[in-house]
Amino acid sequence: MKRRVVIKWVKRLLLALFFAIMMFPFVFMISTSLKTQADVMKTPVDYIPNAPTFDNYISAWKDSNFSRYFFNTAIISVLVLLMVTAISLLSGYALSRYRFRGKKTAMTLFLMTQIVPSALLIIPLFTMLQSMGLVNSLFGVSLATSATLLAYCSIMMKGFFSNVSVALEEAAWVDGCSRFQAVVYVLLPLVMPGLIATGAYAFVNAWNSFLLPLMFLTDPNKFTVTLGLKSLIGQYTINYGRLAAAGIICLIPAVIMFAYIQKYMVSGLTDGSVKG
Repeated sequence: MKRRVVIKWVKRLLLALFFAIMMFPFVFMISTSLKTQADVMKTPVDYIPNAPTFDNYISAWKDSNFSRYFFNTAIISVLVLLMVTAISLLSGYALSRYRFRGKKTAMTLFLMTQIVPSALLIIPLFTMLQSMGLVNSLFGVSLATSATLLAYCSIMMKGFFSNVSVALEEAAWVDGCSRFQAVVYVLLPLVMPGLIATGAYAFVNAWNSFLLPLMFLTDPNKFTVTLGLKSLIGQYTINYGRLAAAGIICLIPAVIMFAYIQKYMVSGLTDGSVKG
């Protein structure tokens, strides 16, 4: 009994140590965002601000045009979320339920796209967007970002659909449902946790994207938050307090989103099969 208690407390201490190491950069960033530039440059470093101030947040939001960057990024991320979830839902169902020639080859090619560096896709994506007149466009960046995420998200949705028994769908057909009705009323509630996870993956990747907006956006009024963070790094000086405050602002949407979808993520697929 004593040995079990000791092992349990050792596990707890290791988890607490791991959590502290993981959270230290975020805590340090919050501390830096509440300091003046003079306090940031002071040595030795004060991890707890002596006189906390929110001037860095106000300066980052208003003076650095971060309100505009935030709005632009929200538009791109929502568009990517809608396009990726809609298309990956259909493609994932097709890969899971249909049998066709070249299916394994298509899935292999989908997986191989993950080993291709994003930088190699810049030229062909730029050429296609230029031919459509979508360079320096938020919608063009959304299309390019969605194109880089669709293959992996389709594989994700295929896995969620495969975890649902075909017998449930066949039972819906026997009861008079069409294939579309069976997908909407039977399969969709069961794969909803997977669809939410796929949407969250697409949203976060679009929100954190740096290379594609950097290559396709030239108008400063259309910059995203990642480009806004880059613009805060001067050639000779860096206002670390304002940069940290802008970084905290960028984290807020992802934190809120995961706090909201957590209840969906913990629910299992079998929970949905006994509802209603």
